[in-house]
Amino acid sequence: MAAKVQYLSNPQGKGNVCVLDDLHACKPSNVHSKSFHQWLADFFTSMLILSAKYSIKPIAGKDYYLYIKNNELKLSLIEPNAWKSFNPGIYFATCMLHQDMSWSIKPKQGWQKDPTLFSTIQYYQVAFLKGVNDEIPIVEKLPFFIEQLLYYQRLGANALARSLKQSLEIKLGKKESLLLSGKSVLEEINDLNPHLLISTS
Repeated sequence: MAAKVQYLSNPQGKGNVCVLDDLHACKPSNVHSKSFHQWLADFFTSMLILSAKYSIKPIAGKDYYLYIKNNELKLSLIEPNAWKSFNPGIYFATCMLHQDMSWSIKPKQGWQKDPTLFSTIQYYQVAFLKGVNDEIPIVEKLPFFIEQLLYYQRLGANALARSLKQSLEIKLGKKESLLLSGKSVLEEINDLNPHLLISTS
C-alpha cells in the first residue's frame, strides 16, 4: 500500500498538460491537524476506497457507493436500490470525498454480520496495520505514487498523501513529522488493533 515519492507518469495516453491540470484540481484544501487515531483512520479508510475499481473522477461532497463482488471493491455513483438487472455485488457503504482529499465512509447497518463484508474489510485492515507498524517514518508510507492504480485512483492517492503529510506537519512541525514512525502512531493511540473504519464529517 505504501510507495516512495515519485512523479506521476503519463498513464492511459493522457498528455502532460492534462495530468498537471488534474493534479492541480485534486489539490487538498482545508487541511488541519488531526488526532493520531483520526489521521490513521483517514489514511486507512481512504486507501480502502482508492483500492476500489472505478473509472469516474470523484467530486468532493458527493455520495458514492461501495460494493464488494468476488473479493473486489467497486465504487459507483449508483445507489443500491437503483440497480435493475445488473448485480454490482454486496452493498457495503456510502462514501464521500472531502476537500482535504480524504474519504469518509458510512457502512450499512449490521455489515459485521455479513461474512463476506466482514472478512474482506478485516483483511484490508490487518494488511494495512502490518504495513505501517514498524520504525520507518510513516510519511514514507504515504501513497504519493502507486503504479498499479488506475488513473483517477492514482491522482486521489497522491492528493491524499499530500494532505496527510501536511496535516502531520501542522500537528508536529515539519522536522518531527518526518521522523514519526507508524509504530509510534499506534503507541500514541494505545492500540495495536484500532478500529479504523470510521466516518468523518
